[in-house]
Amino acid sequence: MAQSVVIVGAGIIGAATALRLAQAGHAVRLISAGLPEATRAAFGWVNASFFIDDDHHHLRAAGIAAWHRLTTAVPISVTWPGCLCWDVDVEDTYTKLRAFDYPVEILTQAQIAAREPSLKIVPAQALFFPTEGAAHSPDLSGQLLRAAQDLGAQLISNVRVNGIAMQGDRAVGVETAEGVIVADQVIIAAGTGTSALAQSVGVQVPLALRPAYIMRTSPQPPLLRHILATPDGEIRQEPSGQLLMPVAVGHQGDRSDVLTQTPVSAADDAMMRLRRLIAGLEDVQWSETLRAERPVPADDLPVVGALAEGVYVAVLHSGITLGPIMAELIAADIDGKLSNAEGAMLAPYRPHRFAGA
Repeated sequence: MAQSVVIVGAGIIGAATALRLAQAGHAVRLISAGLPEATRAAFGWVNASFFIDDDHHHLRAAGIAAWHRLTTAVPISVTWPGCLCWDVDVEDTYTKLRAFDYPVEILTQAQIAAREPSLKIVPAQALFFPTEGAAHSPDLSGQLLRAAQDLGAQLISNVRVNGIAMQGDRAVGVETAEGVIVADQVIIAAGTGTSALAQSVGVQVPLALRPAYIMRTSPQPPLLRHILATPDGEIRQEPSGQLLMPVAVGHQGDRSDVLTQTPVSAADDAMMRLRRLIAGLEDVQWSETLRAERPVPADDLPVVGALAEGVYVAVLHSGITLGPIMAELIAADIDGKLSNAEGAMLAPYRPHRFAGA
């Protein structure tokens, strides 16, 4: 049965879920506070080679498949160059991923140099993940939102949601300074704002502080053919020609809760590492640095599910890899149409695990 749904948050999780629910025939309103969302400052690497446990790997692998389903229906800026990775134990990671039947190869130094001729420092070995891709994040949420709006979804911008409007034990909408926006179902996809909104219905969803900088250069001629995960940082070249690099080395597993450098000194350091690794950048400067407040649950794993009757939460990292699969699962869950396999996929990530927080 069609419902009226309000989604709080216009990043990739909110936007992808809005699209799926609009496709299913629901009346969808998405509310954006107008603050910078984490999606725009994401590195954009779509992968399942980084994972926390077996369930998490399988979810991320399902995320890659969901991206392919999404891009057959909606024109989204995603490419699939594969990744060269040598910031891990090559043999150990290869063994673990082959146990999952995940596509992975070990490349020699000569093979790496042939694939990436711009590298100044070529490792003795690297892993190649041929199925991994990059979602080009600056307009990613906008592309999904426009597709949802074409199906009737409505976007409300520059409005802050202060809490969930409840009638007894059931949500009836969201509270704003101007009054209540009524809905049958509220989905909290508000990134780092999730904890406060969950607390408004008496539920703990603890998030860790995970600030980060992302640096972009000015547009360059084609230099890189793959996503690179190196001991000097993660790097890729966007369709615009800009080189994109998280400032923190080991960005995916970075657990720093404080940024200790100014954005200028951090970007300068990252640019120095980039010049050391890639030829042709001797006179190139960075052109943009963005600060991201990454929405990372306290145990690093997604939080997805009902908080109360009519209130649903979705907060996770990485939203880029998992956005499309989560949108599919959330829409099925809200409609009561989760298959047994889909229910098992979501089971480790339900919010009740924080009940004692």
